[in-house]
Amino acid sequence: MEQPAPRSTDARAHLQAVEPYLNLGLNDGTYMPEACTQVLRDFAHTLGLRNYSTSDNRPLCEAIARVDGCKAENIFLHNGSGPILKQVVPSIIRSQIKSSPLRVARHLLWKTGFPIVAGSLTYGKVPVKAMELGLRVEMIPVGAEDNFKLDANKVDAHLQNRDSLLYVVNPNNPTGQPMLSRSEIQDLATRHPRSVFWVDEAYIQYMEGTGHSVSDLVTSLPNLCVGRTFSFAYGMAGARIGYLLCNADMAREQSKVLTDYRVGTLQEELAIAALGDAEHLPFLRKKTAEARAEITDGLRAHPGIEVFPSQANFVLARFTDGRKAKMLADGLEARGIHIKTISPFGPYRFDEYFRITTGLPAEHARMFRAIAEILA
Repeated sequence: MEQPAPRSTDARAHLQAVEPYLNLGLNDGTYMPEACTQVLRDFAHTLGLRNYSTSDNRPLCEAIARVDGCKAENIFLHNGSGPILKQVVPSIIRSQIKSSPLRVARHLLWKTGFPIVAGSLTYGKVPVKAMELGLRVEMIPVGAEDNFKLDANKVDAHLQNRDSLLYVVNPNNPTGQPMLSRSEIQDLATRHPRSVFWVDEAYIQYMEGTGHSVSDLVTSLPNLCVGRTFSFAYGMAGARIGYLLCNADMAREQSKVLTDYRVGTLQEELAIAALGDAEHLPFLRKKTAEARAEITDGLRAHPGIEVFPSQANFVLARFTDGRKAKMLADGLEARGIHIKTISPFGPYRFDEYFRITTGLPAEHARMFRAIAEILA
């Protein structure tokens, strides 16, 4: 496959004049399936985009259902996974609170009517946005000593105490490792039917082997929701296509909030082509594993840096000698390179942690030249 040009974004003009701004802090994917390039060629004429897609995007829903082991009726499409989280999570919380007078009272008095439960180190926008909306967020500690995995027994005890929405990212962002196994999620969701289990599988396609996803379980577990996106493993963040797998009633109700034709003709054809490209994911996993190894080796060459294993398209690391990640991030930013530092949440601080997204070899080389200057 032909390597794409390095990604760039807005930056100061004097930096762009030398080298394009390099964003290794967002986890957008690198490679688009080869089959999608033919779709782009097919649309590359003056009449290519004159027609709407199907009003309900049924062809795409059926293609997703075949891959994810569910039915087309279980799929809620939107322009990216972020809008899905923003729309559906508050909707679930509101409906769950209103379903019981006791929950309404608990929410009014203590905001505990139907809280969100998550690991202490995970995708931060979900708990932060929930708190901004006045929702209760309860964190279960996870740490490097247990590979940032949630303890299923602690989750079980938490849900026995109070019905909640459990937010799980598999593999987790920023750690790159699964938080709970498929069997643990299935067991917990079965044991706690009055709680809702939101499993964010944005990076699931990077994982080697089978049996990690829970997408096929949405037809038998009505309290299970599974989030997916084409932004990362399929390298189409610019196309903005996300979807939620859930019970058919929820998918139907959430779709009513939006207009028809929400996923455009080009988006739909790109997504269908991506799902049908059998060679893409094996190629992607191989290239991503090589990129992770390159980043890992480059970081470990510097004393005082610990790098954690990852099964996604990013690597989590931390300073072990008292230095703060902000020092490295600021130094790289001054050189036109962005990486991700981890914001604190409540009592939990992650000042020493940073995350780097996999890129192309030339991008890694540029980054490590800059890191050598900073850490020297």
